[in-house]
Amino acid sequence: MSTVEKPAYHCLSPQDAAVLLLAEPSASIFDVRDIANYQRAHIDGAMHLSEDRLLAWMRRLPKEAPIVIYCYQGNASKTFAQMFIDFRYTRVFSVDGGYEPLAAALTAAVAA
Repeated sequence: MSTVEKPAYHCLSPQDAAVLLLAEPSASIFDVRDIANYQRAHIDGAMHLSEDRLLAWMRRLPKEAPIVIYCYQGNASKTFAQMFIDFRYTRVFSVDGGYEPLAAALTAAVAA
C-alpha cells in the first residue's frame, strides 16, 4: 500500500506574498472579503471572489497558474485556497494576516 501525498495550498507571510506577486505578474489575486470592503479598498489587480463565482473563475484559470487569496485575517482565504486545491490547482497560496498586512508589505516592497 503506497501513501499518496495530498496536494495542499501554501500559507504565505504578507512579505512573501508581496515578493511572489511582484515576481509573477501573471498571478491571479483574489479578495474574499465582503463586497463593500473590496469596493472600499483592495490590492491592485485583485478580483473579488465569493462562493457563487468560484466555478466561473475556475473555468478560466489554468490549473498551474499561481493563485493568491487574501481575506480579513487569513482564515477565510484558507477555505477558498482548499477549494482550488480540491479542483486540482497546483500553486495556491493563502496570505497570513489578510488584506492590511499584505497592502503594507506590497507598499514596502515597491518602495524598496
